[in-house]
Amino acid sequence: MRFEYDLLIVAASPLALEIAYRCAALGRIGLVIPAADAQWQWQWQRWWLSQFPPQRLDAQQWQHFQAHLSHGQRCYAPRVLELVGVDVITGAGEFVWQPRCHFRVGGDRLYARGYLLLDAPAAMDAHDMDALSRIELACWHHWSGKGSEPDGQGLPLVATEDAWFNDRLHAALSGLGLKVPLLGKRKAPDPAPLNLHRLQQDTQGWLRMNPQGRTSHPQVYACGGWQRGYHLPSLTYFEAFAIARQILQRQPMSLDYRCQPWWIALPVPIARVGWNARQAQQRLREPIQLWEIQQFNPEGQSLGQVVINRQGQLLGVTLMGRAAIASSRIFGRCLDQNAFAAITYAGWELDCQRQRSPKSGSGFAAPSP
Repeated sequence: MRFEYDLLIVAASPLALEIAYRCAALGRIGLVIPAADAQWQWQWQRWWLSQFPPQRLDAQQWQHFQAHLSHGQRCYAPRVLELVGVDVITGAGEFVWQPRCHFRVGGDRLYARGYLLLDAPAAMDAHDMDALSRIELACWHHWSGKGSEPDGQGLPLVATEDAWFNDRLHAALSGLGLKVPLLGKRKAPDPAPLNLHRLQQDTQGWLRMNPQGRTSHPQVYACGGWQRGYHLPSLTYFEAFAIARQILQRQPMSLDYRCQPWWIALPVPIARVGWNARQAQQRLREPIQLWEIQQFNPEGQSLGQVVINRQGQLLGVTLMGRAAIASSRIFGRCLDQNAFAAITYAGWELDCQRQRSPKSGSGFAAPSP
């Protein structure tokens, strides 16, 4: 049979369920999801873990997390999506490019104004994952009693990040009893199952995409695992929601990653928004300063480092602690504004005993609280 949609989402992650639910009022949406298997369940675990990171990796927290997960699966069950007007199609399919582009699942032909490839099938082999995804997988294995690490060789060093991030990430992992050696990069996903060979790829097999997330075919967009870089649920959700809206509203917009928070779901979460010190120096080529900040709440102390330019504007922030995820969203709305006002507004304070010295001979200092 033939079906017509404004947007067809070809999903390899349950994140697509929430995207379709939230965008249902904007147009007719079709959603193709795979049959439930271990891969799909792991993606559910990973998504919900990023929303509700546990405070401790023990049996009680594991049961609490499973209850959260079951609630989420009920909220976004296919029958719930159908009630809001989303067509949910379960099964494997592939693109047919001629005479008119469409997606075929069995005997059904699904046509749409725009197609969104939401995540590629995630590699369960840890060697094919990016560094941060391996860390999340290892914590999940360690927590659920499947073993301390997925391959017995420890966890990756995040060599592309700044020293502050690395130091605190490694301290958090060491506190969990997890090793931290070096590791290579994530591999590009295989385009064959979806018949994506028509789309342009680079020399390493990654799909070529423009700043709006569009591939070489004007109707096909991609996000998540199809993108280079870190494959984290927080980033995939941002990409998918922005692309879905621009297809449904017919308003192209570039994906602004600088203002988008992202985080690692550890018992002591680490989150970032904006530039780190290295990125700020490379882009501005002018003096910057790093301020250490802290926040105290009933769940314990949270720490952070903010990057400020010579005008005192906030360029970026990296946070660690139970307040990190929520605060990163607040700081994301305050980029390029007065840094001290942003820190106060977010409920943080300067850690005056740990202030870093100015970079590149900057002549300004952190204000007194």
